[in-house]
Order: sequence, then C-alpha cells, then structure tokens
Amino acid sequence: MPEIRFDQQYLMDHAGIHSLHVRYFQGLDSGNRAQVVDCFTPDVQAICHSRPPACGIDVLMADSLDPFFTRLATQHTKIATHFMGNFKIDRLEGDVADTEVYAIAFGVRALSPHDEVAMMSLRYMDRLRRTPQGWKICMRVQSMDWSCQLPVTTTMTMAQRVMGLLAGGPG
Repeated sequence: MPEIRFDQQYLMDHAGIHSLHVRYFQGLDSGNRAQVVDCFTPDVQAICHSRPPACGIDVLMADSLDPFFTRLATQHTKIATHFMGNFKIDRLEGDVADTEVYAIAFGVRALSPHDEVAMMSLRYMDRLRRTPQGWKICMRVQSMDWSCQLPVTTTMTMAQRVMGLLAGGPG
C-alpha cells in the first residue's frame, strides 16, 4: 500500500488530479469535445472496454468518444450524466501519477415508443503526466463492470429546467 502523504505539494497535486477527472466527466455531459480533448496528452494510449487500443488523441476521439458526442448532438442521447464515485491515487511520484476512478454513467436514449435510460458502471485506471498546462491523462484503461437499460419516467434537460424556473413554472 502506498504511503499516504499530506505535504503541501501532494495536496496541490491531489487537487489538480481530482479536478482533471471532474473536468473530463463534466465535458462529456455538457458535450464539450474540446474540454475532453484537453484532459489528455496528444500521445495518449487507451484501451476502452471492447474497442481496439487507441494510440494518440485523434484515434481515441474518433474511435471511442466522438460517437458519444455525435449521439448527444443528434439527440439520440438526450441527456448524459456521469457520476464520479471512488477516486484513488495509487501512485504519485514527481510528474507521474496512477489513479483509479469509478463512475456511474446514465444516458437517456431517444427510442420509440418510449425513451430508455442506459446505466453503466465504469472504471478508469489512468496514468497521468504533469505538463506545463497541468495534469493530463497519458494512458487509460477503461472497463465496464455492468450495464442495464430501463424505461424513463421523466426526462428534462438542464436548459428546460432553468427556462421553466425563469418562467415561474415547475423545474
């Protein structure tokens, strides 16, 4: 088990690494491709559950993440929510860190006759590298532990909720 440190540098690195993962999930859910790309080094190597290995950010985006952004843009996926759960830094030595992050992903899919929510338990094992722009993911292994689909009873985007509140309606 790695030694737990609480010196100032470790705490700043911990916060920066945690923030990187939060930005990644927030970028996914908001459909902000540039924000997601910014979380990786250009030479990232990744294995994402059933997909072939990806070498480089362009390949990772094209093979794994751009299809997700396309589903959001075309409203095939109406809403996506990634909830980041367990977060652990396994190793933090100088400019390199290894992390493990659990996430539950929800996606409301537009299906006929009723929308469906797909739920997945995801695990991200990442190697990060400190760059002049901050911590970036340079290696990723992503696994899906389980998934299921259920009918949706209510679907409302953040924009719909805010507009409803501003108009004095339910939100």
